[in-house]
Amino acid sequence: MANIPTPAQLAYFAAHPHDNLVPDIIACCSVCGIAAVVFILLRLWARHLIHGRVVVNMSDWLLIIAFIFFAVFDICFALTTKYGSGRHIIYITDARMLQILNIVDENTYCYAMAFIKLSILKVYGDIFPSKKFHYCLWAMAIFMGAWAITFSASAIFQCTPIEYNWDLTIPGGFCINYGANVMAAGILNIFTDLIILVMPIPLVLKLHTSTQKKLQIIFAFALGSSACIISFIRLGYGSKVGSTADGSWDNIPAGLASVAELMIGILAASIPTYRPIYRRFMNGSAMAQTQAGYNSDRQNYGNDSSMNKSTLRRVQIFSQHDNEPREKGEGIHIAHQVEMSVYDSKEEDWDKKRRRQSDEERLT
Repeated sequence: MANIPTPAQLAYFAAHPHDNLVPDIIACCSVCGIAAVVFILLRLWARHLIHGRVVVNMSDWLLIIAFIFFAVFDICFALTTKYGSGRHIIYITDARMLQILNIVDENTYCYAMAFIKLSILKVYGDIFPSKKFHYCLWAMAIFMGAWAITFSASAIFQCTPIEYNWDLTIPGGFCINYGANVMAAGILNIFTDLIILVMPIPLVLKLHTSTQKKLQIIFAFALGSSACIISFIRLGYGSKVGSTADGSWDNIPAGLASVAELMIGILAASIPTYRPIYRRFMNGSAMAQTQAGYNSDRQNYGNDSSMNKSTLRRVQIFSQHDNEPREKGEGIHIAHQVEMSVYDSKEEDWDKKRRRQSDEERLT
C-alpha cells in the first residue's frame, strides 16, 4: 500500500499536470504483446517443419499457458491507463479499479514467469535422461510453483481487508510492507534464473562432441536465462514499490520492465526450438549453390570422358513438405527431409564420429 502524499508532494503533482507516461505504457504493451505472439507462432511453425504438422509437446503447452498469463498481464497493464496509471496520483479517476487491475497484474506476472521456467525445465528433461538430473528438475519445478503461489497470494492479501488497498477510511485496516515482498520475489526470481542457467552445464561437458559444439549448446541454454538481465533492472525499480506516495507514476518503470522481462522470457524459452526454421532458410541457400555445382560437374563430366562417375557425389533432395515446386529431371525424390553424412570406412575413428553426430542430433 502506498504512503500518503505530503502537502509539498501534492503541490508538486498539481504543478505538473502534463507529466504523462501513458504513451510509454501503451507502446510497451503493444510492441511486447505482438512480439510474444510472433515468438509463439514461430515455435509452432518450427514444430510443423519437423513433423509436417503442428505437434505440440508438454514444453510447448507450458509456454502457451505462460503466454496466456502474459497476455492477461499485458492487457490489464494497458487498461490501468484508463484509471490514472501513468500520471500523478491526484489524477487517478477510479482508485478501486486501478488497484484491482494492479493485483491482477501482480498475480499473472508470477504465474507467467513460473510457467516460462517450467517450459525450460521440461526441455532439459527431454534432452537429458539422467535420473538424478530429473530429480533436480522436479525440485526446481516444485520451488517455482511454491514461489508463484506464495507471492501471488501476498499480492492479493497485501492489505486486510482487501478493500483497504483503495479505501483508507476503513477502520482497523492495515497493509504489509509490500515493497519488501516485491524485493524478495525479485531476488528469488534472479536466483532461480542462475540455477537454471548452470544446471545442464555438467551434462553438456560430458557429451561426445567437440568443444566448439559444447560451447554453442551452453550458449543456447544460457539464452533461456537471458531474461535475468531485465530482472536485475526490474529489481532496481521495484525498490520503490510499496514505499512511494505516487504509485501511479513511480511504479510504472517497474511495470514496463516486467512486460519486457516476460516477453524476453518467452523468446528465450523458444529460441532453442527455432533450429528447423534456421535450417530451412540455410538449406534453401545451400540447395541453390548445390544445384549450380551439380550442373557444373555434369558439364565438366561431359567434356572429360575419363572422369569416373563415382566422383560425382552431389545429389538433389526434395521434401514432400516443402512448398517449393518440384523440378523434374535427375535427382533423388524422397518423402521427408534428411541429412546424408559420408564417412570413409578406412578411417579408424569413423564410429566415434557417428556417435558424436548422434549426440548432437539428440540436442537438436
